[in-house]
Amino acid sequence: DLINKHYNTFLKGGGGPFPRAVNINAIMDSSVYLTPSYFLQNGFPNWNPGSIMKKLNFNYNKYKYQENYPDLNWDHILKRGSNHDKWGFVTHSTDPISLMFYQYMSGNGDDDGDGGRLLASTVLKEGRSAAPEESIQSDAVTIVQDEGRRMDNDLQSQWWSEITNSIDYVKKKHKNVDAYIINSEGHCSFGLYYPLQEEGFEEWASPIMKEGVVIGNRRPSVASFFTSLAFGAILIFLTRRLKCQGGKKDSLMENGDAGSSYNIDETSATLAKRVNCGPIIEKVQAAANPMLTKCQSWPWTAGYLLTTTVYFISMLITQGFAHPLDNPGFGPSAVGLSTFGINNPALIVYRMEHFRLITSSFLCSGVTTFFFVIFTAYKTGLEAAMTDNGHHHWHFPLIAGLLSFGINLCYACIGKGASCSSLALALGLNAFSATIQRRSSRLYPSPLCFTVTVFILGCTPVFPFDSVVALTAAVVIGILMGLTLFTEDPERSDEPGDDVYRNGFNANEEPTKNPANHMRWKLVQGLGALYCLQYILVLLRVPSPEKHNMYPYLTGCGLVYSDRIGDFVNAYANNANNDGRSLGEDDDGGEDYFDGQNMCAQMCLPHLVYRPALWGAQKFASLPLAEGTCEENGYEEHIADKTFHEFTLTFEVQLYTASNDNN
Repeated sequence: DLINKHYNTFLKGGGGPFPRAVNINAIMDSSVYLTPSYFLQNGFPNWNPGSIMKKLNFNYNKYKYQENYPDLNWDHILKRGSNHDKWGFVTHSTDPISLMFYQYMSGNGDDDGDGGRLLASTVLKEGRSAAPEESIQSDAVTIVQDEGRRMDNDLQSQWWSEITNSIDYVKKKHKNVDAYIINSEGHCSFGLYYPLQEEGFEEWASPIMKEGVVIGNRRPSVASFFTSLAFGAILIFLTRRLKCQGGKKDSLMENGDAGSSYNIDETSATLAKRVNCGPIIEKVQAAANPMLTKCQSWPWTAGYLLTTTVYFISMLITQGFAHPLDNPGFGPSAVGLSTFGINNPALIVYRMEHFRLITSSFLCSGVTTFFFVIFTAYKTGLEAAMTDNGHHHWHFPLIAGLLSFGINLCYACIGKGASCSSLALALGLNAFSATIQRRSSRLYPSPLCFTVTVFILGCTPVFPFDSVVALTAAVVIGILMGLTLFTEDPERSDEPGDDVYRNGFNANEEPTKNPANHMRWKLVQGLGALYCLQYILVLLRVPSPEKHNMYPYLTGCGLVYSDRIGDFVNAYANNANNDGRSLGEDDDGGEDYFDGQNMCAQMCLPHLVYRPALWGAQKFASLPLAEGTCEENGYEEHIADKTFHEFTLTFEVQLYTASNDNN
C-alpha cells in the first residue's frame, strides 16, 4: 500500500480511479499468518502496528482484537489498490513451524508470563541439551519438526481450516487474488526456493508477476501522453470550429442585400444549429476565445505545441532532472526519456515497442531543446504562411506527418542508442519552408541560418538525445518535399484560407492572384510505400541494433573497458590494511592468493565526456581505456560490481573474467 501510494499519485500518472504508473504485484509466502486472540492482546501491541496502520488509513483501534484481523487488513489494502494488481499466496498444506507458532500465539505453549514468546528459547534449550553447540541449528529444526508431528490432528485441522477460510474469504471478495498450495510438509521461510521446486508453480506465478499491458497500467507516460493528445485535439477542434463559424457568417453577410435580411437570419440560424455542439463546448470556446482567435491561422501548430508542452511538463514532474553531464539539455535521465517513449531501435526491433515511432515526435530531451522546438514552430509560422498562400488546411498536418514517420523510421532502421524527434521535426519543417520559398512565387518563412545553427548544435554531445541520424533525415526529407511535393498552376487561382471560402459562399467575389497549389499524390504514395517497406523491415528484424541498448540506462552513455587492471585488482583484493578483504595470507602466491590476472573492468561514461575521457586516459593515464565491452573481448563471466562517486557523478564499474579461468 505504501509503495502504491509512493508511485501511483495523480501527478505521477495515476492513483485511485486514475490510470496507474506502476504495477504493484505481490506473492506472499509468510505461513505465520493467523492471529489468535491471545497474541492480539498480549503480543501484537509490542510491535506498535498502529503507527503504520495509520498511514494506511486502517482503523487499527477498531479491529486490533479481532481474530480475522489479517482478512480485514488485506481486504482494506486491496480495496485501496487497483483491481489490475495481482496477488498470490503460497503455503504448505502441513507446516510444523507455523503450527508451533500457532500453538504459542494461542497461549497453549510453555508460558513464563511473557505472552507465550518461549518458542525460540525452548527450541534452543532442548537443542543444547541434545547436541553439541555446533549442531544446535540443525537439531533445533529437527526438534521443531518433531514437536509439530506430536501435535494432534485437531490442532492441524483447526490451523488448516482457519488458513483456508481466510484465503477463501479474500479470494471471494477480490478476483485478483489467488493461492498456491504445496501438498507436502514444509515451511517457505520468506523465499520462493521451495515453491520453485514444485512443478507448475512458475506457470502459476508468471501471470502474477507479469507487468500489465492495459492502457494506464504499463508506465507513467501513458496517461500523460493521452491527456496531452486530448488537450491538443481539443484546441485544434475549437480553433477550426471558430474559424468555420466566422468564415461562413462573413460569407453570408457579403452575399446578402438589404432586402433579404430575413433570409440571412434564417440561414444563419440553420448554420448555427449545424455548428452547435452543445452548451459546454460553447462555454469553453467563449472562455478560450482570445487564445483561439490568435491560433486561427495555425491551429495544427498550436495543438502540437500544447501537446508537447503538457507532455514535457508531465515528464519533468515524474522523472525530474538528471545530472548535467548525463543530460546537458537539462532534462531527465536516459531511463526517464525511455519511460516516456524516446525512439530506441533496440526496443522497437527486439521488444516490438512500436509506439515509440509516434511518441518520440512529441518528446523533448530537455529544457533547451523544448525552447528550441517552441521557438522554431511558433516563430517560423509555416502553417500560417501556407494558409495565407492558399493551401488547404490539411496540407500542413500531412507534411508534418510524412516528416515525422520518415524521421522515426529512418532512425529505427539505422540509428544507434536513443533519440527524440521533436527537434528533428521542427528542423525538417524549417528545411521544407526554406526550400519551397526558393522555388515558389510566394512568400514563405526562410529561417535558413537558424536551421543550420541548431542542426550543427544538435549534432554535438550537447544534445546527446537528439541524434545526427534523425536530424539529417529530417533536413533531407524536408528539402525533398519542398522541391517536389507541390506544384503551382498560374492559370488557376485559389482563395486564401481553407475550404470555407470555396464552397459557394463567395462565388461572386473576384478571385485572388494566388496560383492554385496542387499536391503530387504519386509522390505521397511513393513515400507511403517507402515507409511501409521500412516498417516491414523493422517487423522482420532486418535492422540489428546493439542489444545492450535494450537497457535504457546504457543509451545515455558510452561503454568503455580495460583489461590491464591486474595491479589495481591485486592492490585491492590482497591488502587487508586498506579496508579490503584479504584473500591470501602472503604475497608469494599462496593457496588463497588472488593474482588479479585475466580480469577486465568496464563502465559507462556520459556522452558529453566520452570522447575526452578516452583520449585523456590513453594519453595521460596508466589505465588505458578502449571502446566496447569486456564480453565482446572474451571476458564472459560477470563476477563483481563496484560503485564510485566522483565529481558529483556515480560510476558503476563491472568486473569480468574469462569463463575458462578457474582462479
